[in-house]
Amino acid sequence: MPAYPVTLGVEEELFVLEEGRLTPTLQSLDYLRRLWWSDPKTYWATTHSNFARGEDRRECFMGSIEVATGVHAGVDSLLDDLVARRTALAHAAGGARIVPTGALFTLRSPSNTASTHIHVGVPPSERERVYRNLAAFAPLFALASANSPYAGGKRFGLSYRLAQPSLIGPLRADSKYRFQDLIISKRLGTVELRLCDPMPELPRLRAVLSAVLAVAAWGGSVQFCRETYNRERESWTLHGVTEYVQARADEIAHICSFDGCLMLDTLSKRLGDLADERGVEAAYAELDRIWREPTGVPAYPTGASPWRAASGLLGYYALRVPWIAWKGYKEWYGKAS
Repeated sequence: MPAYPVTLGVEEELFVLEEGRLTPTLQSLDYLRRLWWSDPKTYWATTHSNFARGEDRRECFMGSIEVATGVHAGVDSLLDDLVARRTALAHAAGGARIVPTGALFTLRSPSNTASTHIHVGVPPSERERVYRNLAAFAPLFALASANSPYAGGKRFGLSYRLAQPSLIGPLRADSKYRFQDLIISKRLGTVELRLCDPMPELPRLRAVLSAVLAVAAWGGSVQFCRETYNRERESWTLHGVTEYVQARADEIAHICSFDGCLMLDTLSKRLGDLADERGVEAAYAELDRIWREPTGVPAYPTGASPWRAASGLLGYYALRVPWIAWKGYKEWYGKAS
């Protein structure tokens, strides 16, 4: 048992596509509306919508949507919660295709991405140490999660989102700055791993969460150099397991069991090979199948409708503008307790 309490939470971001489309529409907001209205108390503060930024809006304005879990002391209960929320979203989406990828295969939009954010709660006295320890092993978790092998309709590599960062990126001296791989959240006071691609495969997610929990609960300190991390980041985000990453893998073995094969047998490679052979839609269908599998909710053709887009704008987004403004303020200017 750790000498201090450790909690976990997950924010799962994903894209939702209608029949015949390779990019999302504002109808994604209607899926969030249906989810929120099904249980307002649960989903008021645990859902969110994202949009592309700047020039990326020319390719596709609508971005990913997000559903967050509650706070948990163990991995089993966290995953049970996540599956329950996936199931609720699957019903709310009405059969539309769920695409949990770091970056959509046909776009080159670094700001239009999705992720699995992992929040780690520890006492304030342990926060900076746990932040450094998790930062040391962050490349392992990121590589295990990689699943965005395409950009602009062409094979890119391991993860376009990791290698061309916009909302993540090299670590700064200020650990609370929002847009970097790992932060101390000003709003929640958690250590937040922001760099992982979405992980629809529950066994893969379980392995990463278990390792994160073990590192967070460990009472020691890892030697960590931010400058070295940032320099090496340019290599492992493109090439995968480098000498730097392997050294971290050897080091984490003294703390917990982490299967290094997860960094080699990536979902990114399987999806990239599938898209090469059968096209982007086949890769998206596979992501949808994996994500839906534990929910038991089938997919079926769902068309795009301007009326449903309007319903989402008026019945979800417009009503939540005060909450969105408050949340944004706290994320930039709040003080971690």
